[in-house]
Amino acid sequence: MPQFLFPRKATRHRVAAIALYRALLSRCTSIPLADENQKELSNVVRQKFRKNRKLQSPYQIGLAFRAGYETLDHLDAASAGSEKSTSFIQKLLESLPPGIKRPPPIRRPATPKPTSPPKKPVLDVRPYAQLSGPRHIPKLASANGIPFLRLTKPQPPTLTRVILQKMKRNNQRFDDRVLLGNYYMPQAEQEDEWDAILLRNLGVSKDEAGADHIQWVNAVAHATRKNLKEFNRNTSNTLRLRDRMIEIIDKETELAKAEGQEVVRGKKSKQSTKRVAR
Repeated sequence: MPQFLFPRKATRHRVAAIALYRALLSRCTSIPLADENQKELSNVVRQKFRKNRKLQSPYQIGLAFRAGYETLDHLDAASAGSEKSTSFIQKLLESLPPGIKRPPPIRRPATPKPTSPPKKPVLDVRPYAQLSGPRHIPKLASANGIPFLRLTKPQPPTLTRVILQKMKRNNQRFDDRVLLGNYYMPQAEQEDEWDAILLRNLGVSKDEAGADHIQWVNAVAHATRKNLKEFNRNTSNTLRLRDRMIEIIDKETELAKAEGQEVVRGKKSKQSTKRVAR
């Protein structure tokens, strides 16, 4: 076993320990003892393995395995009818403290942490009518044509994830449109041309082959129109979202002015910032 591995994480150690554990438990119910003694013996095995599961010393692990295998030999002999081994196990149970004969505590699943109720989208709660502190007007930003409101810095991870998901969908839609126009459409045209050659020279038509009158290019054109329809719908949703964000910024600005707060459009210059500081 490598020295840098804990014994409980090494495969050979785990296989040997689990095999010994199962063998001991299976023998506990086959020895000629009362049912109560068999249960107590099974509890002793469980308690011992539970106590020794985090041993790291090779010497202590060797002693534990040696004791386990000797106990297994006595259990096998007692199951075969040996009175000496049966008497040994009976005396062993009587000498053990009562605490180790009890069943180990049941592992209860960890109680999940109370989750806070989901927050409402920013576009549904803005602008705030009243605030306890100064009003921070959000800024409209864009990431590859995807508008969003910049509220704080650094940018929240959830907003980053949403933007990346939208960018991935947009890129995939564009790649599909390019693939349909530059790869599948030329192939469909060649397939239609081949069908026309068969019909002209051999008299073989699609109807004889069990196909309908739809050409190959029609299927590719249908997929292209569907892709373009999704693009237009996404564009209209993006524009509607942008207009809603601009409306929120305008309302926040009006409320800030009504509250007597100075509103500065764009970035503040260093000179103006120094004057305000003075």
